[in-house]
Amino acid sequence: MDIDHLITLSRTTLEGRQEKYRRFLHPKLNPQGRLIGIKGPRGAGKTTLVGQLLQESGLAPEEALYVTADHPRVNATRLYDIAEAFAKLGGRLLVIDEIHKQSGFAADLKAIHDSLSLRVIFTGSSALHLDHAKVDLSRRAVIHNLPCLSLREFVELETGLEFAALDLATLVRDHAAISGEIVKRLADRRILRLYRDYLAYGAYPFYREGVADYPVKLIEVVRQMIDSDLAVIYNIDKDHLNKLNRIMELICRSPPLELKVTKLAGAAGINIRTLYAYLGYLEKGGLVRAVASHKSLAKPAKLYFDNPNLFGILCDYPQEGTIRETFAAAMLGNAGHRLHYPVRGDFLVNEHYLFEVGGKGKGFAQIAGIADSFVLRDHEEYGVGNKIPLWLLGFLY
Repeated sequence: MDIDHLITLSRTTLEGRQEKYRRFLHPKLNPQGRLIGIKGPRGAGKTTLVGQLLQESGLAPEEALYVTADHPRVNATRLYDIAEAFAKLGGRLLVIDEIHKQSGFAADLKAIHDSLSLRVIFTGSSALHLDHAKVDLSRRAVIHNLPCLSLREFVELETGLEFAALDLATLVRDHAAISGEIVKRLADRRILRLYRDYLAYGAYPFYREGVADYPVKLIEVVRQMIDSDLAVIYNIDKDHLNKLNRIMELICRSPPLELKVTKLAGAAGINIRTLYAYLGYLEKGGLVRAVASHKSLAKPAKLYFDNPNLFGILCDYPQEGTIRETFAAAMLGNAGHRLHYPVRGDFLVNEHYLFEVGGKGKGFAQIAGIADSFVLRDHEEYGVGNKIPLWLLGFLY
């Protein structure tokens, strides 16, 4: 192993990267943490984030090393050997990107943490589960999740304005005043126009490289998630990967609650046990979101895509109502709120707030008489009473 070559490669890779925008997770990271992990779907901006952390570390170039585990020189070498050689040269911070591509990474991280004076930051697929590895790192590593962009972050990128993230209780209580203030600040940059753009192409930061090329790049992201990340992490036979693609295709065709387990398993050509396993893989990989029933664990979960942008590349005729619910589930779920689907309404959040999602004229008929119930209305700029504009959920993180 040539550590000098890796140091040169690190400098070359990081040169010229000066992304100024900071994702919501950036200020939440402890810059002095000994072992920090950042998980998230492909394209969410993990590499950009660790590059910013390196630039802000205050360390000399020879004291900080960036490696990506899918590089042949790195993949062919134990991470511990790289870390040990770097530490002997006076290294202080090691950043390992795409760590799930490296076999035996958990044991190496444990050994690095326990025997070397190095700080380590690593990134991995959202499907990465350290507690499933042979070596339990849960007591050593602090793991953070970086999901896709929120609508708030997309609006900030598009306008250059800054908006504070909202907690759910404040949003529900003050949505009329908050939505009015945001609309006022945006002026001619209409929030509904930005919201529609977000639904089409705003979930992944690489949209900034060109909206015209966005669908092609997103298709490649999905392909890599399935054919590379999930296949490696869960040791899925290549002949079975088409089953995961088939499940994604079937989710396109049916409303979230009409996907019966037996029907879905039969159409995908797998048994029910395998179907549940594959759905779990897709959810952990950041492609599918399952929302369980509040009343009965025996009932099948509602199945959504992880974010609305996936409809544009996977579905010929997506249903508007499903896109709305997918947006609501993504914004609430990525902000850390617990979601269930209730007997009445669309989402029960934190076992407290009941939300019904609908269009501009959506009323309260389905959730009438229930405390803390609200209608999330599409095509509305402003909130009034118990009617909250759907787009405002995008400001939760």
